[in-house]
Amino acid sequence: MNADFEKATLGEKVADFVTSVRLVLITIGVVLVLAIAGIGTFVLVTEKSNSKGLEVVDSIAYTMTKDSSSLSEEELEDRRNVAMRSLQAYLSKGGVVGVRADMLAAEIEYSRKNYEEAAKNWLLAARKSGKAYTAPLAYFNAAVAYEGTSNLEEAEKLYRKTVEYENFDQIAHAKFSLARVLETKGNTEEAVKVYTELFESKPNDSWGKLAESKLITLSSDK
Repeated sequence: MNADFEKATLGEKVADFVTSVRLVLITIGVVLVLAIAGIGTFVLVTEKSNSKGLEVVDSIAYTMTKDSSSLSEEELEDRRNVAMRSLQAYLSKGGVVGVRADMLAAEIEYSRKNYEEAAKNWLLAARKSGKAYTAPLAYFNAAVAYEGTSNLEEAEKLYRKTVEYENFDQIAHAKFSLARVLETKGNTEEAVKVYTELFESKPNDSWGKLAESKLITLSSDK
């Protein structure tokens, strides 16, 4: 062991330690500052990219629908084709841009009565949405699309998925649709339970009142 080091006082040892460690601490501090700056730059770039992507998707939607009420079906289809081609670069994206692109593609396919394709796009949008407000909306629309294909099993599953989102502003509509699908499938007992729950939780809502009417009808049919 070094003799000079053995003779060092406690104060000298502490001073030496602080001196030796200071460079490491400073280095860590610099790294943290750079990391925070990098995160800030990444967030800024991401926000700009999202903003630009959303602008493009909204522009595609606007161009497709502008003054479309007077167009023939053939002209409308031409616009849909142009829109779908323009969307291709954005359908593979994640995040809010990908969600919006998939939603627009789903709307286009639904207007074509391509309900299976519309459902697929809605599901892609739902999965990309995470916990965002667009998730239950996308699941609900996918369920509607599957109803269009007479696939009541998928429709039921997706309506059930939709009503899990308690803050969804169309939850009453979703519950009514779930009950209606159950009723159509012949599962009257469970349909009555869902109609009853809807009416009792939202008696003044239009869907709650419709649920009450269905309960009266189903009761009189017994």
